[in-house]
Amino acid sequence: MTYVQALLGFALVAGSMALLPGLDMMMVVNETINSTRRRGIAAACGISFGVLAWAVAAAVGLAAIINAFPLAYDAIRLLGGLYLFYLAFSLVRRPKAGKGGEPEMAEPAEPAAAVATAGAGRGPLASPIVSSFVRGFLTDLFNPKIGVFYIAVIPQFLVPGVDHLRMGVSLGLIHFVESMLVLVTLACMAAFFAGRLKSGRSRRILSLVSAGIMAVLGGVTVTEAIRSRLAA
Repeated sequence: MTYVQALLGFALVAGSMALLPGLDMMMVVNETINSTRRRGIAAACGISFGVLAWAVAAAVGLAAIINAFPLAYDAIRLLGGLYLFYLAFSLVRRPKAGKGGEPEMAEPAEPAAAVATAGAGRGPLASPIVSSFVRGFLTDLFNPKIGVFYIAVIPQFLVPGVDHLRMGVSLGLIHFVESMLVLVTLACMAAFFAGRLKSGRSRRILSLVSAGIMAVLGGVTVTEAIRSRLAA
């Protein structure tokens, strides 16, 4: 398999992965509907950078380390499950914003001066956007599904004679672009429909349902990690 063939083959596999509904999509939808489109896109960026981190790590030897030390993977799964519990708790206790207890609607147009100030890191949007980015990055970093995908798939696309770091960056950038296209589109769609969710109760129900799903996924992940250690 040549370098170009590996890139094309991985693009098909990663593209299919990016289109599968999962925790990443849930995170982007919740960030968008419960706050703003900008924060949804920031979460999408964080998730996509998490994809890139997994690709590079798997290419430079993470798969070999985990095969040699299964405890390392169980530790990653345990952390991932606990982080999912944390996300679920955060959604449940998220305070309502806006007048009358209504969640914040789609963001209004901002003056050019305000945009410039926020872009310089001094505006009120800077911290929340960074928070959404970090939350998205950690969600992907601790997502067992992504970990399993990269640990199992990346070694199959390593090309003899091509540096593993270069290969990991190349493959990761492909998945990064595909993930950004899917998740940013999803954020824009969620922002469009968020304007039609007039009731704060509707948004609260969405948050609770998402929190429940995250808690279940976290419980399954922690249980599997503990069971794996007990069986070792």
